[in-house]
Amino acid sequence: MAISIISAKQFVLKLKATIQSSGRLGFTGETGNHLHLSERAGVKFAKDDEKDVLYLIIIDTPSEDAFELRSSGGYYFTETSRLFDYLGYDYSKGNIMFDLIRQDNLDEQLGGEAYMMKPRKKRKENKDDINRD
Repeated sequence: MAISIISAKQFVLKLKATIQSSGRLGFTGETGNHLHLSERAGVKFAKDDEKDVLYLIIIDTPSEDAFELRSSGGYYFTETSRLFDYLGYDYSKGNIMFDLIRQDNLDEQLGGEAYMMKPRKKRKENKDDINRD
């Protein structure tokens, strides 16, 4: 029997990525540091059509199949508007946020450090925020 201890340290930092209204996928500074993002690395995406799950894969070296990472003002981003248009995400009305959940069991299969992109649910509108006639 194989038993492994799961450390609470793995779950202290909430890793997140956001599709901005421009279509760029941006990473917070904390997430970028934790993922060891750099302009020498790249990101790939994979989609499990059966489960309707999107995966982000961090790769160490550039590839034709990967999106380039860029940095600005302490955070990283990649130009992904065409990808998210293709996947049907409507980011034009505002940011779409994802929590990144580590999926180390998929690293070998996906060819890099794999993360499930779990969409954040939108908050319910506050009654006071609704415009009234």
